[in-house]
Amino acid sequence: MFYNLTLNIANATEIMPASKEIRPKAGRVAAILCLVALLTGCSDGGGGRACDTVDQNRFVHQDLLDRYYWYQQVPNDIDYGRFASPQETLDYLRYSTLDRFSYITSQAAFDNLFNNGTYIGYGFSYFVENAASAWVRFVYAQSPAAAAGMERGDEILSVNGQSVASIIATDGWTTIFGPTEPGIPLAIELRRKSGLVETLQMVNNTVTINTVLHSEVIISGVNRIGYLVFNSFLNTSLAELDPVFMQFKADNVNHLILDLRYNGGGSISVARDLASYIKTTSLANSETYVELRYNDKLQSNNFRYYFRPLTNSLGLDELTVVTSESTCSASEQVVSALQPYFSRITTVGGSSCGKPVGMNPVEFCDLTLVAVNFASFNAAGQGNYFNGIAADCAASDDVGFALGDPAEPMLQAARHFIDNQSCQVAPRARQRRQNILQGLQHVSGAV
Repeated sequence: MFYNLTLNIANATEIMPASKEIRPKAGRVAAILCLVALLTGCSDGGGGRACDTVDQNRFVHQDLLDRYYWYQQVPNDIDYGRFASPQETLDYLRYSTLDRFSYITSQAAFDNLFNNGTYIGYGFSYFVENAASAWVRFVYAQSPAAAAGMERGDEILSVNGQSVASIIATDGWTTIFGPTEPGIPLAIELRRKSGLVETLQMVNNTVTINTVLHSEVIISGVNRIGYLVFNSFLNTSLAELDPVFMQFKADNVNHLILDLRYNGGGSISVARDLASYIKTTSLANSETYVELRYNDKLQSNNFRYYFRPLTNSLGLDELTVVTSESTCSASEQVVSALQPYFSRITTVGGSSCGKPVGMNPVEFCDLTLVAVNFASFNAAGQGNYFNGIAADCAASDDVGFALGDPAEPMLQAARHFIDNQSCQVAPRARQRRQNILQGLQHVSGAV
C-alpha cells in the first residue's frame, strides 16, 4: 500500500464543513505537493514507497509542523526510527500542556463512527468508583451488551476473571476488553440492582449508537419541560433529533433540559444543528454559531458557522444544561455558542472537560490522523475554556436511577432550578475516577 494523502474536510470532529473547501496559498500547495512526493517516493523513480513505520512517523511530524494548532511547540528535527508507531510519534510530539485529545485511528473506524454511527465493541459505558468498584452508566440499545441483558446501574465485579480491584490496581482498563476487532469474547460478572450476581457472556461486534439516550416532556406546574439526553454528534444524529424536537414543539415546551453529561463531542455541523433546534433564526448565514481560528500560518482557513433556520426549532431564550467531566468538545461548544443569544443558560452537574479546540482529520495509508488544528470562539469572541465550563448548580450522577427517573439527582437538580430559580442543596458526591477514554472512544463514550 502507498500513501493516500487526503485532507478529510467533510468528516470533522469539530471539523470543517463539506461546503468549505480549503484553498491553500500557492506556497502551501507546493508544501503539500512536496510532502506527497516525499511520501510516495517520487524521487526514487516513481516506484512509490511502502507505508513503513518510518515514513508514517515522518508524515505525522511534518503534518504537525504545518497544520497543528500549537506547531511552535513541535521540534523541527526528530529521529523517525526512534518510534514504534505513528501514534507513539504523535504522543511524543503533541503539546501535552493543553493537548490530551489528538489521536490516530483507522480510516474505517473513523468513517464508520461519524458517517454510520457504528463501531466495533460491546456497547456499554462504565465508570470507576474509589479503588475497588465500577458501574455501568448506560447501554446502547443495539449492542452485544444490551442483547446479553446488561443495564444501567449494574455493578461490575470482574472482567474475564479479573477482579475490578485488580484491574484498577494494575491500570488495566485500557486493555482488559481486548482489541477493537469483532469476535472477541467477554465474560463480565455483575451484581444487579436486585442483588443477584451473575456472569454475562458476550462477543464484541458492530454496535449501532443511539445518540438520543432518552427524551420526554415533563409537566411541572406552568412549565412544559423538554428533556433530552444526547450522547454524540454524529451524522446519523439528525434523524434522531428531528422527531424529538417535532414532539417538543407540538407539546409547546417552554423550557429545555439538555442533558450532555455523557456527550464527548463529534461533528460541528451536527452541534450547530442541535443549537439551531433550540434557538430560532429566520435567515440563513446571518447569526454566527462559532468561528474556527487556525494557527498563524493558516489564517485564510478561518471559518464561521451560522445558525440554520429549522422547522422544528423552539425559539427558547433560557436553557438548562446538565454537564459533567465527560461533557466535552462539541457539547461544550453548544453551550458556549448559545451564551451570547440567551438571557440565561444554567449548567447543572459538574465542570465540563475543557476542550475549546477541534480537528480536521487527514488520511494516510489506512490511518486517519486527528490532531488539533483550530480553536473555537462564539459570536462574542469567547473561548479558551481549557479549565472547563463550570456548573452553576452542583449535582452528581446516580446510576441507581434510570435516565428520566424524577428522583435521578441530576435531573432532579435541573428541575428544581427551573421551578424555584435556585440551586438545590446537593448531597455530598461519591468519589469517582474519570474514565480515560482515548481516540474514538471519547466520542462513542463506550467500549
